[in-house]
Amino acid sequence: MILATALLLGAVVVGWWGPRVIGGLGPTTAIVCWPAAMAGITVSALAGVLLLVLPGHGPAGAITHVLHHCVSTVGHTNLPELDPAVAALSLAVAATVLVRIAASAARTARRQDAMRRPHLTALRILRPASNGTIPTLWIDHERPMAYSLGGRDRLIVATRSLVDRLSPEQLRAVLAHERAHLRGHHHQLVAVADTIAKALGFIPLMRHAPGVLRLQVELAADRAAVQECGLDAVRSALLALTAQPSPPGALAMASGDIAVRLRNLGRTAAGPRALRRVVAGFMAVLAVALPAIAAFVLLSAVSVLACPLLPSAG
Repeated sequence: MILATALLLGAVVVGWWGPRVIGGLGPTTAIVCWPAAMAGITVSALAGVLLLVLPGHGPAGAITHVLHHCVSTVGHTNLPELDPAVAALSLAVAATVLVRIAASAARTARRQDAMRRPHLTALRILRPASNGTIPTLWIDHERPMAYSLGGRDRLIVATRSLVDRLSPEQLRAVLAHERAHLRGHHHQLVAVADTIAKALGFIPLMRHAPGVLRLQVELAADRAAVQECGLDAVRSALLALTAQPSPPGALAMASGDIAVRLRNLGRTAAGPRALRRVVAGFMAVLAVALPAIAAFVLLSAVSVLACPLLPSAG
């Protein structure tokens, strides 16, 4: 039982203190590391539950014996009567969490489908000009707005008043920003974070994920638009557009913390793109492994504390 407990505690440690570690990362790294840490917590917790439920705790005994023979001394062999109760409680908690996630995902999917359907209907009727492989639906509205809808039928929605309010360079920057959201699958990322946060909001890493990722995907889309259209065009477009409410599940150019985004516009990513991707990938793997690393540290600490520092003489 000691290995399962260590895995569960590792998930708890990362879930509560992970935001302090991951929160200061740049947009590209944060976008991959935050979901990776969420996945690591989930895998670690499920592994702990499985080790509690499996007969003989699966490979737990062999692993703990390799780490230190004293771990088995303070492990589940001394308290066998607790095993069924702990396993049943863990299964009940895991089942409750899975049901909550499934219900939250179903509600999110229904809400986004209901919101996307009228846009797609208008798109088929009006047949607007496509922007590459991503269609743009132009609608008549007095407010200058632009937002994107992800999913299988992805599209950009923009109001015709944008043409009157913005210069051609600014308009191009706005559309480039929205295309970056769609190409980066930012909508799906935020939707998954929203779903998990609603089910596991008592864990800080899960609770803060939607807000953090919404800001990070805006920073990443701003950076992509700067690379395509230039810094001045993106900055002036942000200043020209005021924050407007967007449909649920949509990502809009004039959303997020505009002040933070303006401050970050001039910050370019260090190093070549290939190197940045390698670093981001390494950090993502490390984030996934964080709960297991924390479990190993806890298990090692128990091993050291459980054994005498020196062997007894005789």
